[in-house]
Amino acid sequence: MPGADWRVQAQYQHLRDATPAELGWEYLRRNRCYRDEQRALSELAPDDPRQAAFARRWGPRFRRRS
Repeated sequence: MPGADWRVQAQYQHLRDATPAELGWEYLRRNRCYRDEQRALSELAPDDPRQAAFARRWGPRFRRRS
């Protein structure tokens, strides 16, 4: 959604019936700190302690789609 104008209601119509998890994802995906940290940790093993710290700090984790 790069370049979307947050003031144009029609661009957010898909969120009208969004679940709480979907709304959470919309928030996180726009958060630069979350994205930067997630990108930095993406190559680490799942059991790396930094992954657990990330999960505690941000709550849910969303895996990349294949």
